[in-house]
Amino acid sequence: MGRWQDVCGDKLVSIEDALQVIRPGQTVGIGVNANAPEFLCRALAERIQDWDDLEIIGGAAMHDLGFYTPQGASHLTVRDIFITAPTRLAMRAGSVDFLPLNAARWPCDVLDGSRPLDVYLISVSPPDEHGYCSFGFMLWASLDMAESAKVVIAEVDEDHIVTYGENYIHLSQLDYLVEKQGESTLGDVASVMGYEAPSEVDRTIARYAADLIRDGDSLQIGAGTVSMAVIEHLHGKNDLGLHSELCPTGVAPLIAAGNINGKFKPLHRHKAICTALMGDEFSLDFAHRNPAIELYRMSYTNNPLRIAQHDYLTAINNALSIDLTGQVAAEALEPHMYSGVGGQLEFTIGAMLADHGRAVTVLPATAKQGTLSRIVPLHAEGTVVSVPRTYVNYVITEYGTVNLLGKSQRERAELLISIAHPDFRDGLRTAAKRLYWP
Repeated sequence: MGRWQDVCGDKLVSIEDALQVIRPGQTVGIGVNANAPEFLCRALAERIQDWDDLEIIGGAAMHDLGFYTPQGASHLTVRDIFITAPTRLAMRAGSVDFLPLNAARWPCDVLDGSRPLDVYLISVSPPDEHGYCSFGFMLWASLDMAESAKVVIAEVDEDHIVTYGENYIHLSQLDYLVEKQGESTLGDVASVMGYEAPSEVDRTIARYAADLIRDGDSLQIGAGTVSMAVIEHLHGKNDLGLHSELCPTGVAPLIAAGNINGKFKPLHRHKAICTALMGDEFSLDFAHRNPAIELYRMSYTNNPLRIAQHDYLTAINNALSIDLTGQVAAEALEPHMYSGVGGQLEFTIGAMLADHGRAVTVLPATAKQGTLSRIVPLHAEGTVVSVPRTYVNYVITEYGTVNLLGKSQRERAELLISIAHPDFRDGLRTAAKRLYWP
């Protein structure tokens, strides 16, 4: 096969020529997270003064692409579906607006006809001999967005891995292709996203969570230092499956060793299913053209009806805080968005509807060097609740595991106080008596 450029014909253009299709007042979608075409985005940001009233929809930025500045905000509106370190300060400054979503319905709830997607910017692998490009190690809603957009501009990244499932798009569906203009500044996804190496507290919580995982379980593992630490404790488990939004670092060695083999999965047996890989170099090399791993769009992986078909599903997700009724806050610090909705609620509901399913919420007992309890009497005014109390099952801190399912309000409070940091238990009991049984 010749160079990939030879099969593109007049679709292969310069970045400058590709961006000429954008007009003032249009809506421009950008691939989420590692699907963002870095050099297309930087060129767009450099010329932002050429457009007025431009709307950009993206999210989970792995670095500052140039949009998140007061100057950029004067020319455009940025709506992000997931807040990361590059966008947190910009959001508080008013340069970024958060777009809540139902991951299983994204993006059709937004692109419903009232807000047409004019242009979509995406990163893809070079087309293969059949004309198909891969979205690499992340899919999210890239295929849906490309299918909805009037014009699709793809930045070709020769370093992209190729993965299976529905993680591909044909050259005929792309209007323009541009070449990547240098080396990407992206590194390991987990580290760029701010997930640090787990602490001893994280590992203690992870051990408790791993004790709830049975041989033969299908797993969903959410993003976060604590939940991803669970993976370290799965090397003694057998015949596990994976149906998850994310496939975090550490899963690939478990697939290679046979701990995760999907033997008992009712759907996609013997396949690890996700919509995005968060991995180191070994994980990405392992996933490249590996039929054991398949990527599907978010509307497929995060659909609670599909999740619930997995008997013995264990879903493990992080929380920032939980109140004594069991309400989980996992995405915001009071009203200030810290991350995003993600698939936590959908996988929690799916696990609770699955036969023998378990939904597990993990969090350290304290924050800010032990000065604040993450178990609180009531969430502060304006706090965003990610998971309602009626769907909260197991809760784990470094002080143990409790099961809130079927428990009364008073019982829930007593159980949660029992796994709070000892320094805060008396205060929580006093508050609980005042609030819940005066």
